[in-house]
Amino acid sequence: MKARLTALLAVLALAACGGGGGGIGGPVPAGPGTSAMTIGMIDGQLQMSGDTVTAVTLGIDKVEVVGSGSQPAVVTTYATPNQQNLLSFTSAASPLTFTGTIPAGTYSQIRLLLDTATTTITYTDSGGVSHTVPLTVPSATGPANGLGSGSSADNGDGPGTAGVKVNVSLNAQAGGSYGFLLDFNAGQSIVLTGNGTFMMKPVIVATAQYLAGSLSGTVKSASGAPVHGAEVEALQGTTVVNAGVTDTSGNFTINALPAGSYTLEILNSYQTAAQLGTSQTTLAIGCTVTAPATACTATVNAPGTFTVTAGQTTAVGTLTD
Repeated sequence: MKARLTALLAVLALAACGGGGGGIGGPVPAGPGTSAMTIGMIDGQLQMSGDTVTAVTLGIDKVEVVGSGSQPAVVTTYATPNQQNLLSFTSAASPLTFTGTIPAGTYSQIRLLLDTATTTITYTDSGGVSHTVPLTVPSATGPANGLGSGSSADNGDGPGTAGVKVNVSLNAQAGGSYGFLLDFNAGQSIVLTGNGTFMMKPVIVATAQYLAGSLSGTVKSASGAPVHGAEVEALQGTTVVNAGVTDTSGNFTINALPAGSYTLEILNSYQTAAQLGTSQTTLAIGCTVTAPATACTATVNAPGTFTVTAGQTTAVGTLTD
């Protein structure tokens, strides 16, 4: 039986050394020759096979932007790793935020430098025992194809560190204020390997904050039962821009979508209550993280085109799978 994580919604105040903290609406004022920068990070739902995941903790050493200069520009840095549970941030209205100032200039990537000793995953096994184990960030994980094709990992800044990057397009003007919303997509980013270890292959979507909106809705079976754990993808043409996962009520939200029109695709294969041996009516299993990871086995297209408006969540209603 597949276990799904239900993330807690929380707003955590960040205490930073050299900057950081605050919300999307309050970037650090820019000075002469500098720009104010705010980076908000959220996570999609995560489901694992067999175990209940309670935390995906990133030990963040610093957040920076990478451009044409010889050195990255640091947005914020920490004297000790800033440990944050990604699963506590699922709403674009209350993201994990990093704020600071950067030199005016052109930048192509946002980079998180992670402390590998404090980047972990915590799960409860079928016997009720909790385990906290390392979340490995291999350097050669990207870029991939499709969703998250603009994200990758590197060797970090030395032993005990790893870098996670996502492509952006930023031309920061002196005195300006800029913001990006990053959707980490833990469900796609974290892989349970064949030898039982957890690996991060980052699948991150970055959208300029002033462009970002969301789609939300519900997925139900033909009998009207909510479908739990289905992946709903937002496409423009044949390109998957971002995705969300349904909860136990069949509800989903797809965040960090640039304003525009989208079609939706449901990736889902589910078992009946009899197959599961439980009272749960339907449970999607096609998009769970397994060892090795497997592709979803069924595809159902949602009818119509849905419009995303910046700063708003568009309700798409109930989709029948």
